[in-house]
Amino acid sequence: MSASLTRVRFEHAVLFTGHMIDAPGRKTERFPERFEPAARLAISNTLQAILATGPHSESTVGLAGGASGGDILFHEVCEELGVPTRLHLALPAEQYIEASVAPAGGDWVERFHALIGRLPPSSIEVLDETVVLPAALTGSEELNIWQKTNLWMVEEAVTIAPRQTLLALWDGRAGDGPGGTEHMVMLAPRLGIEVAPIIRTQSLAANPEDHLR
Repeated sequence: MSASLTRVRFEHAVLFTGHMIDAPGRKTERFPERFEPAARLAISNTLQAILATGPHSESTVGLAGGASGGDILFHEVCEELGVPTRLHLALPAEQYIEASVAPAGGDWVERFHALIGRLPPSSIEVLDETVVLPAALTGSEELNIWQKTNLWMVEEAVTIAPRQTLLALWDGRAGDGPGGTEHMVMLAPRLGIEVAPIIRTQSLAANPEDHLR
């Protein structure tokens, strides 16, 4: 895995943030496994709408983590649409799998490994002590790894493309802890990043195609 992602310039960077698939036994549903097909369709439709407003897919890059659910779906949809992606991991791969992939069960670990296998090493990076974020971005605050990863992705997007858009799969509620989807959705507009119509997980249950609201 690359110690520092290659600084290839693109015209447009699409940042993704979204919920993981609910782990078995989660008390309050947020993104249950049965919503996956509708979520894939919603992500694809939203990304195609974003691409229609800008440069060709070859001039666009997607940036996301590798968690079960939204992240992996985003990478898979980008591949289908011919959009290259870059993978940002908050932890080394095996630790990341344990924290953010394996709890969903099913075939998510296999899909994570498939993602790692098809991305070039120059498009994969793990957050470590070599990643230093400017104080202007962090506000000199103490951040957990999930908050820091969001800011790291934002910095990457701003560095490699003059236009940035956030694509989010979010239930509209506070997360289980600092960082994650809510943090990115709140952060992006403050930093001048466009925010595409948010895909609400609740809308996927009854109206899977009516997600742009």
